[in-house]
Amino acid sequence: MENNTWEKLIQKLIAQRILQSPAVMRSLRRVPREPFLPENVKSHGAVDSPLPIGFGQTASAPLS
Repeated sequence: MENNTWEKLIQKLIAQRILQSPAVMRSLRRVPREPFLPENVKSHGAVDSPLPIGFGQTASAPLS
């Protein structure tokens, strides 16, 4: 995932007023989702939906 793709998602969530906390915005910018995802879903890290991480578990959608 490219950093600009992650930033575009953050900007979209801000524009939709889903993301309003400056502290959460800073956190999302400092800690991207990708490092916590298995290789087979890393390219979908900026998708705003839960992603499978194995063993029937998911990484939550960014807006959750």
